[in-house]
Amino acid sequence: MLTLILLIIPAGLVVLPTSILFGVGMIPTMVAYVVDRDPEKSAPITVGGLNFCGCMPFAIDLWKHHHTIAAVGKIFTDPVAWLVMYGAAAIGWALYYGIPPVIANLEVSRAEKRVDGLKQKKVALVQEWGPDVAGETFDESGGFQPEEEPVGA
Repeated sequence: MLTLILLIIPAGLVVLPTSILFGVGMIPTMVAYVVDRDPEKSAPITVGGLNFCGCMPFAIDLWKHHHTIAAVGKIFTDPVAWLVMYGAAAIGWALYYGIPPVIANLEVSRAEKRVDGLKQKKVALVQEWGPDVAGETFDESGGFQPEEEPVGA
């Protein structure tokens, strides 16, 4: 850790304008890291990736033209720069909170379709082999009677 600090601080000073740009532009990622209680830290990964992409055009512009603190100040006075950097992070938060419910709903609907298919197969087996194949708790809809659901289910 000490070696890492001894390498990062001088490198950050050499490219100070870029360090300032990313230090301020990546604040949503730092917040995501602090508030995420998940040990895998998936929020800072999601938010950080998009936040980094939002900061990168301004870093490239900084590298192409004038790599000075004044140029960073000029970037920070542009509201569009703030919108792009923090808007990208907001999209990261939207993905972080939006994707899990969508996937959960898809999995639930997939499981429900599978249950319906299995019930139809069960009804077909009962029609072919008789009600004894399903046991005493079978009803005509393919499920179990509500008060007689098997213990192992």
